[in-house]
Amino acid sequence: MKNIENILEKLLEEQKFLSQMQKHIADNYGIMLQNQRQNTDNHELVIHNQTTIIKNQEIIVNNQINIVRNQKQIVQNQVQLEVILETQAYILNTLKELKGEKESIESTQALLNRLQEEKSNKLSEIPFNNPSTL
Repeated sequence: MKNIENILEKLLEEQKFLSQMQKHIADNYGIMLQNQRQNTDNHELVIHNQTTIIKNQEIIVNNQINIVRNQKQIVQNQVQLEVILETQAYILNTLKELKGEKESIESTQALLNRLQEEKSNKLSEIPFNNPSTL
């Protein structure tokens, strides 16, 4: 009889142990499900961030395209300004000749260059980041 009681006691202990193991397995399974949900949420955030990065890269590319266009426009403006300056020198020289004042085109250009430099120096004294100058 004692042998049967020992066997029953061992069986009860093993059943208790197995029951605890099943509870641990169930707890671990719950933790795994929670981790999978968190991973899914994190994955959605990563996709959202990647989408934002792609949109920002598109904006950067468009900005670079606009910078190149602006640089081309600046070059065209510089060429046009050079033509205007030469035309201005020619007109001023012609006006002086009509008044009877003989002056070489080089002298007239030197006068215009000096005036331009004086104005440029005056403008360089003004801080352009000051809102009152805008």
